[in-house]
Amino acid sequence: MKALSLADAKARFSEVVTNAEHRHERVLIEKRSKPVAVVIGYDDYKKLEAMEDLYESKLLEHSLKTGKTLTLDEVAKRLKVEL
Repeated sequence: MKALSLADAKARFSEVVTNAEHRHERVLIEKRSKPVAVVIGYDDYKKLEAMEDLYESKLLEHSLKTGKTLTLDEVAKRLKVEL
């Protein structure tokens, strides 16, 4: 994934968006050398959203079958997300 400073991303915003849309590039935006955002094309965003929905559906299905539910902390741990 390509990384750009916020200033560079601003200066090249049209190019960044075009590349995200047509070349499926993902661009990490950094502010003071820290990651703060990612630019992705809308089609890629919709795919990620669909995968998230599918994963959540599978978790719910598993919980209903086993009678075991997960806490928010357990889900975050599985997804490797910090809360």
